[in-house]
Amino acid sequence: MYMAAKKLKHYFQEHPIKVVATAPLAEIIGSKDANGRVAKWALELAAHSIQYEPRTAIKSQILADFFVDWAEMQYLPPVPDSTHWKMHFDGSKMRTGLGAGVVITSPKGDRLDYVLQIHFAASNNVAEYEALIHGLKLAKEIGVRCILCFGDSDLVIHQASGDWDAKDANMASYRFHVQQLARFFEGCEFHHVPRANNEAADALSKIGSTRQAIPPGVALQHLRKPSITPSPDSDSIFVPADPGAPQPNPGASQPNPPAPQPNPGASQPNPGAHQPKSGAYHPNPPAPQPNPATTQSNPEAPKMEA
Repeated sequence: MYMAAKKLKHYFQEHPIKVVATAPLAEIIGSKDANGRVAKWALELAAHSIQYEPRTAIKSQILADFFVDWAEMQYLPPVPDSTHWKMHFDGSKMRTGLGAGVVITSPKGDRLDYVLQIHFAASNNVAEYEALIHGLKLAKEIGVRCILCFGDSDLVIHQASGDWDAKDANMASYRFHVQQLARFFEGCEFHHVPRANNEAADALSKIGSTRQAIPPGVALQHLRKPSITPSPDSDSIFVPADPGAPQPNPGASQPNPPAPQPNPGASQPNPGAHQPKSGAYHPNPPAPQPNPATTQSNPEAPKMEA
């Protein structure tokens, strides 16, 4: 304290000083029995306004010093943006067909539930993509600006966010379609969640795939064809060989086949047909027929005796 008072004399003269120490400096400096150097120090320090305080517990002091030294590094969690909408989606494939479920939640907590019945043969990943695409379309129609998309499909979430490549041709087309829709929003993010955190959308997707009755307050949509043009190089969407060709009807009357044309070089025996005229070529000419006028016996003519 004595050395600090000498070097910072102008500071000690203009400001009150508070000294925190574990040693009882107030008793030592103010003691009337002090002599020698202690008495000299007490005399020099008496000219200044100095207040002595004992140091409190070392643990609390260290914590207080730490907060003071690192106050600029204190972290405050970000405040959730109240303008973000949330969308949970899921797809389902059953023996009865494909279905999808979409749950859109407003910043105030209001919910919009949708069931999608898919009426073409495809894989479960296709149902997941169709749920995501129709959820984004619905959000766009109601004027959503910022949306957070949650799904339990690793493939769809990571492909839509650009983390994974799409090797399947149809999956690549679906990913491109999703990224095009995401551009309409000011903010669009894709997040993977466990299935336990996606129960509402999962229940709606199973209602669509099993063709159950739609609960009250849930909107129903029918999807007759894929949102993309299916690729023949992928088997994720079943594509008939020729969808536009008319299918034969077994119960319909079939037209009569055309009559065969005669071949002049081959014999065409027909017992019921007329015999060819004389002079016409025939490979096997018929035997000559007797003339009734010349060969038949006349019953009126007299018989000749031998």
